[in-house]
Amino acid sequence: MPSNLEIIKLNDLRLSARLISEQLRQGVHSGIRVGVGSEFEQYRHYRPGDDLKRIDWKYFSRSGKYMVKESTTESNLHIRMMLDLSGSMNYEEKGVSRLEYAKNLLASLAYLGYLQGDSLSYYTLSEGKVEQKVSPTPKSFQRILYYLEGEKAKGSWPLEPFPENLTQGRNRELIIWVSDFLQKETEWENLVKEFIHPRKELVLIQLLGEQELDFKLEGNFVFRDLETGEELVQDGKAVQSEFRTRFKKYLDELSQRLLLPKVHLLRVSMQTPLTEVVRTVLNRKQLA
Repeated sequence: MPSNLEIIKLNDLRLSARLISEQLRQGVHSGIRVGVGSEFEQYRHYRPGDDLKRIDWKYFSRSGKYMVKESTTESNLHIRMMLDLSGSMNYEEKGVSRLEYAKNLLASLAYLGYLQGDSLSYYTLSEGKVEQKVSPTPKSFQRILYYLEGEKAKGSWPLEPFPENLTQGRNRELIIWVSDFLQKETEWENLVKEFIHPRKELVLIQLLGEQELDFKLEGNFVFRDLETGEELVQDGKAVQSEFRTRFKKYLDELSQRLLLPKVHLLRVSMQTPLTEVVRTVLNRKQLA
């Protein structure tokens, strides 16, 4: 089974997505959709053209109404993919940058959605603005790959208010957000809250390096802010304890603040196999 580094270094997002999809098919969860699953979710009124076999006749005998059982995979689902392109996404460990990992992850999820016929769109957050790169069309998957391949990360986190028309809407929607979710104040928390809606489900994939999760550097290092370019020389061993304490506190507080309805925060090490992350997203009810 190819490693993350081997898959990412192929520099071919379509091939990477197919490899990861194939690995999933070989696993025990190969039948799971990007949606929520095939279990019964709700009733809806019968519409001309529906198969009569789908009418719940027991329900009809009680109510006199023609109702059809609808599963989550049959109801209209739109998958919105969102990628943070601020400078901190250029962080790199063991030959893989956070941005490269994110691109391959989103390409794989988009490919699964494409195979299932889901509606797809793609957005980026970069240098103070949010931009919709791909709208839902029959060619959305190909266009998502096209834009992903050329994305560059730079600048600071978006500061402009998020357009209201992008956070509202009543359609069923799965929003997959990939970022490091590092914030100066509460900008990420505020933005996530704007999307809360009974018919929207958010999966926040927080990509972090092993050195961010378990700081082990020893000796003098130049630490550079990937968004501002500011540099600071520090002895790794001297700041190790303080960094671990403060970063753990930040992550714990973020987890608590994002305990919101239909919001799943998935914290991922950049060394985690891509297949494992995709599988977790597919089985995200376990994150609730």
